[in-house]
Amino acid sequence: MSGLIKAGELAAAERELRRILAAEDGAAARDLLGLVLVRSGEVAAAERELLRAVELSPDYFPARQNLGRLYLQQQRAAEATRELEAAARLGPLDRELAIRLAQLEIASGQTAPGESRLRELADQQGSVRARLELARSLARRGQNQAALEELERALELAPSSEELLSARARVLLALRSPVPAIETLEALTRIHPTAAEYAYLLGVAQLQIAETTSGVEALERSLELEPRQPLAHIALGLALKEQKKLPEAKEALVAGLQLMPGNVDALVALAEAEEGLGELEAAERHAQRTLELAEDAPAALYVLGKIRMTQGRYEEARDALSRSVERNPMLARAHYQLSLAYARLGDRTSSQRHLELYRRALEHEEERLIELRSASGSASGSASGLPADAPDRDGSERSG
Repeated sequence: MSGLIKAGELAAAERELRRILAAEDGAAARDLLGLVLVRSGEVAAAERELLRAVELSPDYFPARQNLGRLYLQQQRAAEATRELEAAARLGPLDRELAIRLAQLEIASGQTAPGESRLRELADQQGSVRARLELARSLARRGQNQAALEELERALELAPSSEELLSARARVLLALRSPVPAIETLEALTRIHPTAAEYAYLLGVAQLQIAETTSGVEALERSLELEPRQPLAHIALGLALKEQKKLPEAKEALVAGLQLMPGNVDALVALAEAEEGLGELEAAERHAQRTLELAEDAPAALYVLGKIRMTQGRYEEARDALSRSVERNPMLARAHYQLSLAYARLGDRTSSQRHLELYRRALEHEEERLIELRSASGSASGSASGLPADAPDRDGSERSG
């Protein structure tokens, strides 16, 4: 019988199985008939035969597996889970089915049994796929360090796996470890130069260590490959804003918002760019829209404070900027603007206090940047991390 099926002689196999079943009903024959019907494209009839096999013998392992596989093909997740869990209680599932069952369990909220199943497959059978899926599940739960450890173990067995390298880069970015992420992404972009996603991620990683020029190049390359990437447009706009290329930044941010309306990061960055261009009405409108979406967003309050400073409304500027630094005490540029607001209001003590807080926040930014870059000994170059409109350390405004 199996010879007929393997040879693809499905009609002959079906005739023989029906002859056998006419003489004596049995789970094994029903199961085989179900497989033949699946291959013949008669899915509904195949399901009936497999269900009959299970009815005749609830502990018949092959029928449970095959019924679960059929439900997977039909994307009937709940029924597939039920049958595969029943099969797993009877014996070890085929590896591919065990991984799919674990994925279904995790997707339905049964994280612990799903991850346990994947870990068992990875540890006992050396399944790279299972370890990758385990890492993905851990990362989704915010367990990024544990996810990275699983990926490193998988890469020992499959060092050239694109999926593993991609997942590793993402986890490293989530862990705020951009330097090793850059190394991985540079390799991926060399191997897959037409993959827009890898160029985008490389640009993001480079921006995290203030390698703005390289980051802009990578993001522009990504958008050349795939123009309809809202996050790439937004990241490019943020980078161009830091380079003080405000018209270009505005163009990129507007493009991002057209694809992803209401993105808070894009809105507040657009407001900053417009404020820098002197477009105060538009800047205020976008800052206020940001505050509607994210109440007391520190960056939006900062932009609003700068607008009020330009308008000579110093008390309102002080209030907005005070709220900004309350929400984010490490927002250096807001402390600086607040020191200016207090100076305009004649409060020299508060002005000096916020100028000192500005310097401390700036030192914190520099230390963090050096820490990020020194992960692989690449802390060379400027690590100032100065915002585009910040003064130098002595408090004087920078030119340009």
